[in-house]
Amino acid sequence: MTPTYARFDELGDFERFYREEIVPVIRADPNAEIDPARETPTYAWLKSNFSGFVERLRREYDLSPGQFYDAVDLPPGSDPDEDGWGLDHEPTVRALEDYLEELERDRGRAETTVAPRRSRLKTYASTYRAVNDTSDLLSPLLDETAKPDEIARVRDTFRVLDDHLGTLASKKKYVSAVRNWYTFVVEMGRGLYNPAENLLNRFGWDEDPTYDHPALSRDDLAAMLDVADADERFLLLALAGWGLRPVEACELHVDQLVLDPDEGSVPYVEFAAGERKNARRTRNTVELLVGVDAVRSRVDDLADRAGWTGYLLPGQSIDRPISTATARRWLRDVGTRAGVRIDGSHPLPKMGRRTWYRLYRRQRPSIEAGTAAVAAAQGSRDADVSERNYLDERTRREARAEAMRELVREELAEVFEPRL
Repeated sequence: MTPTYARFDELGDFERFYREEIVPVIRADPNAEIDPARETPTYAWLKSNFSGFVERLRREYDLSPGQFYDAVDLPPGSDPDEDGWGLDHEPTVRALEDYLEELERDRGRAETTVAPRRSRLKTYASTYRAVNDTSDLLSPLLDETAKPDEIARVRDTFRVLDDHLGTLASKKKYVSAVRNWYTFVVEMGRGLYNPAENLLNRFGWDEDPTYDHPALSRDDLAAMLDVADADERFLLLALAGWGLRPVEACELHVDQLVLDPDEGSVPYVEFAAGERKNARRTRNTVELLVGVDAVRSRVDDLADRAGWTGYLLPGQSIDRPISTATARRWLRDVGTRAGVRIDGSHPLPKMGRRTWYRLYRRQRPSIEAGTAAVAAAQGSRDADVSERNYLDERTRREARAEAMRELVREELAEVFEPRL
C-alpha cells in the first residue's frame, strides 16, 4: 500500500512512520547493513526506498533526512529492548518501569510511543547518576527541605544533556519525558514535588521549534474569507475557528456534531475512542465557539443534495469526503486569490489549526486553574493529571470553553461571523 504522507499532520507523524514502517524495512534489507536501533540509513537508501517521505519532509518542513533525525531524536541512542537501567537503586528502577507500564497498559500508548520515552528516561537516569554520583532519584523527593538541592541536581543533569542534544525539539522531548515521570512519581505518593517542573523556562526552551508552521493571522483569515466560496470558508472555519486537524476537518461527518447539547453546555464535535490522536481509549470532543449557525445552514443545504451521506466537506463524489490534498489545493488557491503569503509560501491547512492552537496555549493557564480545585480535592498536586484522571469529558470541555470563549470572540468571531 502506498504511504499516505499527505495525511501527516505534524512532524511526529513522520517520526511514527519511521519507527513503525521504515525501521522494519531496514531490518529486513540485508543491503542496508545497519542496526536501526543505533544508526540511521544513508540518504541514498532512504531516497531509493522512501522517496516520497524524503520529498514531503523537504516540502513541508524544509528538513533533510539528517535534520529530521536530529529534530526527533533518531536513533534513540540505545536499543529500547535492551534490559537494565544501569542503576543500582531498585526503588528508582521500579518507579521508572511502573511509569512505562502505566503508559502502555492503562493509558493505551503504543509500544512505538513508549520505546522512545524509555530511551530518553534511560539517558536521563544514567546522566543523573554520572553527574550526581547516585542512582537514587527518589529519596530527595520525599524531603521538602532537599527541594532546592534536588532542583539544582536536575538542572546540572540537563546542563550536561544540553551539550549533547542537538535541537530545541529534541531537548523539549527529553524535558517532557522526565517531567512526566516525576509527575507520575508524585501522583503515586512516592514524591512531594516535581524538580523538573520549570526546566523549559529555566533553559529558555519554551519557544516553538523552528520547524513549526506559522499561523494564519486575523488579517490573513479575513482576506481569504473575503474571496473564498462556501466550501473554502467552511474549511477555514473548521481549521482556524475550531482547531481541527486537517484530516479531521476533511472527514468531518454530521453524526459527530452535537449542536443542541444539554442546557448550560456548548455545541461540540465528538470523536469516538481511537478516532483522535492521543485519545485511543476515551471519547474526545472539540467545542464550537464560533460559526454554529453556519454549521446548521450548511447541514440544511447539504441535506437537500441527492446522495449526500453526511460528510460536511463532500468531494467530487458527494458520498465521500475531500482529501487533505484537496484541502491544501483549496487553501493555496484561496491564498493566491487573496494575495496571502506566509513566510514567502502559500497557506497550508495546518497553519489554520495553528491559529486556533496558539489561542489555546495562551489560555492554558486559565484552563489549568479551572481544574486546580478538583486536583486539590483529589489530593493531586498536578492539574494536568487531575484533568486526565478525575474529570469527565463534559467537564473538561466546559473548562476549555469557559477559558477560550472571550478570547475566541475577540480574535476570531469578528473575523468569521460576518463572512460565513
